[in-house]
Amino acid sequence: MAPQYIFRKTNQLATSEEDGFVQLFSRVFGKQMSFHQFHRKYRLTPFGYSYHGLMLANDKIVGAYNIIPYIYRFFGRDVTFGLSVDTMIDQQYRVGPFSLLKMANLVMEAIKQDEICFVFGFPNDNAYEFTTKVLKWQDIGELDYYVLPLNIGAIIPKLKCLDFLSRSFARVLIGLPRCRHKTQHEYCIEIEKVAGKAFDQHRYDSGYSMVDLGHGGRCVYNIYMEDQNIRTLYMIDVYPLTAAFFDKAVEQVYAQSRHIVDIILYVGALPFRPARLFKLPDWRKPRRIRMCGKILNGEIVDDRIFQLENWNANISNFDVR
Repeated sequence: MAPQYIFRKTNQLATSEEDGFVQLFSRVFGKQMSFHQFHRKYRLTPFGYSYHGLMLANDKIVGAYNIIPYIYRFFGRDVTFGLSVDTMIDQQYRVGPFSLLKMANLVMEAIKQDEICFVFGFPNDNAYEFTTKVLKWQDIGELDYYVLPLNIGAIIPKLKCLDFLSRSFARVLIGLPRCRHKTQHEYCIEIEKVAGKAFDQHRYDSGYSMVDLGHGGRCVYNIYMEDQNIRTLYMIDVYPLTAAFFDKAVEQVYAQSRHIVDIILYVGALPFRPARLFKLPDWRKPRRIRMCGKILNGEIVDDRIFQLENWNANISNFDVR
């Protein structure tokens, strides 16, 4: 029997469909998603739901294309964008691009009715060609990696004997006085998420730590054990994204975690050169994080949205780490 394609908003899913969705997630990504995580991710949104194009085979969910709505500020105006996440198809049903296209088209028609004016995402290598060539999304740019290694031996094992030097260097770098030039405080971001209590409840669980930077500023971070047992502190978000607040955020997370992590990492697009983190060259990036999107309503947003320098984009904008 040929697969069937249906559209659902999250609040329209039957319990059996939710169960089928999380089981598909487990099969495709090799990790568990609890029902609590499912509801927090897809229902704690500005609309109370997200959008799902589903592929069914013998009444079993074997594919899903999903968009989560978020409120963004676009050059002073609050608008709704859609973030593409968790695109998945069971291995035996990956026979070409048409199944994904059918699911995506179902979702696109629905989100236009809810006045979502722009969709974007960070497709991995497997999904990038489909997203740009089949769905006709445009490139926005590639996020950069900024690092401060504390234990160099955790990253390059043969240099473990130099850990004391890398920690000493980090301590000296953090201790340098911050620049007081007024441009350190200038804010030039024109496109960014509208953060607040609702966003925090949706995006961050109890595993995240938040640092008050004063004067309305904050930093969100989390610590993960990465491959080769590298204890990595991810600076998820810094707001407002100025050089002064960013430098202070690095100081604060270093002070709180220097004894328990091997490396401090920020992944994003910065409109300035940070004083206390080093930008990785492209060839050293663990993986490429490419951002792309598509305008759905050109009367609300325009082509300035495809210029990465207009964005405050980092890990907080998507659903990893």
